Amino acid sequence: MTADLLEQLSQDLEVLSQHLRAGLDEFGTLYSYLEGQRGGGTLLLHAPYGEALPVLQALNGLAFRGRILLALDTSYLSPTLEGVNLSGPAQAPLLHLLKRVRPDRLLLAFPGKGLGLFYPGGKETQEGWQPLEASGEPLRLQVEAPTGLRYGEVRWYEPWETPPLAVDLPVGEGPYWGSVGRSLGIPTYGVGLVDLRASLEAILRLW
Repeated sequence: MTADLLEQLSQDLEVLSQHLRAGLDEFGTLYSYLEGQRGGGTLLLHAPYGEALPVLQALNGLAFRGRILLALDTSYLSPTLEGVNLSGPAQAPLLHLLKRVRPDRLLLAFPGKGLGLFYPGGKETQEGWQPLEASGEPLRLQVEAPTGLRYGEVRWYEPWETPPLAVDLPVGEGPYWGSVGRSLGIPTYGVGLVDLRASLEAILRLW
């Protein structure tokens, strides 16, 4: 599986590199830089690799200031040595990218609509997702990235919350992996994949 995924990533990297500055890091995250107008900072837009086409379509022709780093995550597609399928992104690839890039803001694309402003905390156990205070140990997994890199993943995610934005968008619970950005003090928001372009337009007008 990792070999097939790496081959697909390599093909996509070749295509992206014809139009954008792009790369593939050791965790198997495919990334590319989009340059906007002068001013503004660096925004990291993190999205599932499987949603690459609709995300790129949402970004096409979008007006913004500064730079957008689009990071397409493959961790949820990566196998584990324990044979457990990940139900969503892992922490380590995003943490690695954030520490390397140090963006001014982080947007996390997730299933849903509008803005995700908080997550109450949770853990994934053998019985499924549960509150942090529930009984049961979080899954402790060894994940194999498409590049062959192996890393540990503990499926325990702290609660997080972020101030609202002055935009006319639905608000609600965000993705669990928002705790990764908040742990580094980076302003972090979830952005729903439904009507993504309209949400991005509203958000980027502020920044």
